[in-house]
Amino acid sequence: MANNKKTGSKNKRKKFNYIIQIILCVIALSAITFSLFLLVRYYQLRQTANDLQARLDVYTDPEDPYLSRSEADALISEAELKAYEEGHANGENDLLAQIKAQLIDSDSTMDTVKQMYPDELIVVDHDEILFYPILDTLIHHPYADEDFYSDSDGRIKYHGKEASTETWIDVSKFQEKINWSKVADDGIDAAVIRLGYRGYSKGDIMDDDTFEYNIEEALDNGLKVGVYFLTQATSDSEAREEAEYVLDHIRGYRLDCPIVLDVELVGGDEGRGNALSMEERTQYAITFLDTIEAAGYDTCIYGNLKTFLLMLDMSKLEDRSKWFAGYTQTPYFPYAMDIWQYTDTGRVDGISGDVDINIRFVTGE
Repeated sequence: MANNKKTGSKNKRKKFNYIIQIILCVIALSAITFSLFLLVRYYQLRQTANDLQARLDVYTDPEDPYLSRSEADALISEAELKAYEEGHANGENDLLAQIKAQLIDSDSTMDTVKQMYPDELIVVDHDEILFYPILDTLIHHPYADEDFYSDSDGRIKYHGKEASTETWIDVSKFQEKINWSKVADDGIDAAVIRLGYRGYSKGDIMDDDTFEYNIEEALDNGLKVGVYFLTQATSDSEAREEAEYVLDHIRGYRLDCPIVLDVELVGGDEGRGNALSMEERTQYAITFLDTIEAAGYDTCIYGNLKTFLLMLDMSKLEDRSKWFAGYTQTPYFPYAMDIWQYTDTGRVDGISGDVDINIRFVTGE
């Protein structure tokens, strides 16, 4: 949700480094896989050679041989070498063909790596590729990959029996002036509007300049509305201050969608909240959510894969509504969630540039 333009060029350089590292990782994984294949193949061929040796022993009686011992050994060696060379070539070709097919079918090299590790979640952090086992101790969502599809406008929908879906957007001042009448006519069910944020350096709480216009126009045009706040709290008292700020600013507005806490790294090395421990950040998030819920509002916590794997303790947030951001064709996130942000480059009538588009899973509960 946060739009930090100052780190754009740095992110581009990091992205290039990520691509190089990922390609090297794929090559290394391919080499390891191929080595294992050759090892297994060698033992299979060795067993075949042993069987052949046993059978030839019958015909190498020194008294009346069909073949001499040296002739038999030569035949075995020749057969072993031929089988090894054929197996090596076939194994290498099969492996390369498999990797090539995965690369062709994937949008990126990282997609190929993810396919190789279906029981783990892979996240890139500070030029490192990290692997996290998928935990059965956490609640999983029930949504099957094959039940997601794209409609004629390119928007992702879900048609499984577990839930129906609504199309939500989230907006801030970066979308500039929005024509909410056109938005409402373009199949959008709800909008979550940025109310404010805490600065990542000095820590001052700031208004989103377009909040009042956006919420009033969205409501006037019949959309369901929620709000979000980008946190940089570094203490319980700051988390409570952020929640009270939100409550002060939503008085008088009808909210049919939750109040969302946006948790993500911002500001690069200067982000005041980036050095928090997982325990600290989780506690401050809970303080914010509890304060909002005590006032009678629904809440939700927003983040990407890095947020939920590296920054927050998921085991302490099992009973909290979650909004996952991940830009893939199906959610690369196995755990319970209520909203999935699948693109930050969506197009909606009435908005001149890119906008986040989300699926809200409606279960009837």
